[in-house]
This record gives sequence, C-alpha cells and structure tokens, in this order.
Amino acid sequence: MSDAGLCVAGIDVGTTKICTVIGRHFSGRPLEIVGVGLSPCAGLKSGIIVDRESAVDSIKESVKKAEEMAEVVIEGAYVGITGDHVRSINVVGRVHTGPDSEVTADDIEQAKQSALDSVPLPVEREVIHSIVREFSVDGTSGVSRPLGMSGRRLDALLHVVTGMSTVIANARRCVEEADIQVQAQILEPIATARAVLTDAERDIGVLIVDIGGGTTDVAVFVDNAICHTAAVPLAGDRITRDIAEVLRVSRTDAEALKCRFGAAIPDLVPEGDLVHVSKADGHEFDRVPRRLIAEIMQARLSEIFDMVKQEAARAPVPKIGGIVLSGGGSLAPGTGKLASRVFDGSPVRTSEPRNLTGLAHLVNGPMYATGVGLAMVAAEEGIGAAGPDRPAASTAATVRSWIGELWDRLLALKPW
Repeated sequence: MSDAGLCVAGIDVGTTKICTVIGRHFSGRPLEIVGVGLSPCAGLKSGIIVDRESAVDSIKESVKKAEEMAEVVIEGAYVGITGDHVRSINVVGRVHTGPDSEVTADDIEQAKQSALDSVPLPVEREVIHSIVREFSVDGTSGVSRPLGMSGRRLDALLHVVTGMSTVIANARRCVEEADIQVQAQILEPIATARAVLTDAERDIGVLIVDIGGGTTDVAVFVDNAICHTAAVPLAGDRITRDIAEVLRVSRTDAEALKCRFGAAIPDLVPEGDLVHVSKADGHEFDRVPRRLIAEIMQARLSEIFDMVKQEAARAPVPKIGGIVLSGGGSLAPGTGKLASRVFDGSPVRTSEPRNLTGLAHLVNGPMYATGVGLAMVAAEEGIGAAGPDRPAASTAATVRSWIGELWDRLLALKPW
C-alpha cells in the first residue's frame, strides 16, 4: 500500500436512494472518508431491481458525485444486497481428524464444506455468505481457531445466507452497466453492523434493525458472531404511502410531511399543531393535525417492529442484550422509544458510523451506515477500488459545492 493509502469504495443500492462512499485505508488507522455521493432511486422495489435503466442512471449519478468529491475515478466497489428473497440457516459440518489426532487446515476446510453441503439449495438460489460462528473439538464448543489442536472430531457451525440467483445477478449487472466492477456483494445488515456495532455489543448479544426505504434488514449477533439474518418487506417507503393514502396527497408531499413533521409517538407532538397540505388533485388545500401524521407512522412502525420481533425470535439465542437502529427510517423522533416498547423494554439506541476520519461529518447519520460498512469491509479485505486520480477541481471547492447542495435540500425538506 502506498503513502496515499488504499482507495476503497462501497455502494449501497437502496430502494429509495443510492449511496456511494469512497475511503482511504491506512494500516492501523481508522478509515478516512474522502468522497460521498447520494442520489434518489426509483428503479427498485423492496430491494429488487424493477427498472434497470433508472437504477443504472441513479448508480452512475451517485458514483459521479462521490468521485468528484474524492478526486478519484473508481473502477470497482463492494456492493450491498438485500431484499425479502434473502434467507439464512445455521448448519453444522463434521470431520474426523487423521491418525495424529491433530486438526489440520484440510480438516477445517472439510468441516466447513460438510456444513455447506447440508444446506438445502434449490436451483434458483445461491449462497451469498457462509460465515463460521464457531468450531467444536471433541464436543468442546466455542473454539475460534482449532488449527493444531488435539482432537479426533472437528465440528464447524456455519451461518449460511442465500438469495435468489436472478435478483443477485440483476443487481450485479446494473452496477456493471454503470462501469463499476462488482468486487463483492455483501449482505447489507452485515455491512451495516460493521460500521455501527461495538465489540461489546457483538459479544453480549445485539439485534440490528436497519429501516431502509423498501426493506427492514435484521441481523442478530452473539458471542462475536452473526447467528441470524432476515429482511422484512416493510420500511420507510410503506410509511410514506400510508400518509399519502390517508391524507390524499402526492407521494412527494407525503415524504416531505413525514420527514418534516413526523414522529413515531403521537404524544411527542403538541396538541393543536396543524400543517398545511396540498391535495393530490393539485387544487384543494387543507390543514391536518400533526398528531394524525404521527398516528399513521406509529401504526406502521409498530407493525414493522412486531415483524422484526418475530424474526428475532427465530435466532438461536436465549435473549438479546439490546437493539441498534439504523437506516433513514430510524430517524423519526421517538422511534427508539417505540421499539423499546415493542421489545418489552429492551435498551435501544440509534446508530451512526463509528471510527472514521476525513469527511466523517458527511456520513454521521444512520442512512449512510451501510455504504460506510461496505467500504470498511473492502478495506479489511485489502481490495482497492481506484483507477487514476483526477487532475481536476480542488477538494475544498468540491466539498463546498456538495455541502451547498445538501443545505439547499435541507431548507426545502428538513430532516426528521
């Protein structure tokens, strides 16, 4: 790695937005954020490509913005994959060691392969990840590095994630049509967890809930290993549709109302507060109570958390130590408090990416966590993304331009 560091990139291909994060990795130091690009997307539904051209255009726009800020051209990136087509299973593989009764590298690979071979895999599905949770040697569990240990029997406990082959291929092709090589496809809750969880949370047990636009991604960690993953087909876009249908306003106006006036708990909204809305016909105007917006949001968020709770109950852990919320859908005031109610008083916090330098302030919200996590995984695996540096504009000017655009958007549409 040169003094300039290893350039890495992550692309979060979401239902409502594409987020590209470019970073530089220096050994022994936190990831330095050098470029961020955010673009709206209408080419996906629940994490699945439904309009290829629109998705490709959004990816190109997001990548271009990040490249201009970072003053670098990227040739490849780690790309997120999600959707309710994702399934996970925990499986065990076993192998008997050789005559020396010592675990070898071949024994480890054979045990892992034995576990993979036990996964029921229809022709239309493929493995996205196979992650070792732990090994057991002669029945002694909790072994992380069995190589060289004495024992006659080695068991490997794997967490295997699968997805629909066509969905995965379509996502890959869209990124490649945007002239970006897909260096790896990473399940989004795994990437998000890398950016927002602490080692202590992974150890004692934690549920990560990433409320995106089209899906809510779920992952459970315990003993420093992932043990359950899933995706719930309800998220922020469904809340926007609810508001549009109840108030009879356009989807665009419903999104603005949600972001500017929304809350997850009606009691957080002062009684008597009214907001002006323009009806979907474009002619009528009305004043509606802010509490009505909060009531709509509370009903759908409660349903989402109920579904997440059912998924978490399938995890092979007796109790989850806490909950970490991520994604743009977690930003409404009171979301953490509502989640805690649904999960019987469990501690809840809202996340943001951790341990970053450089332009870290541009990615300090939960909606950037997946993109940052993808770049972090690329850095850990030493996979560079960059082509030649751009000789173009000054970094300061580019950042000022990006911040100016962001500020204009915030004036028009306040955050939660």
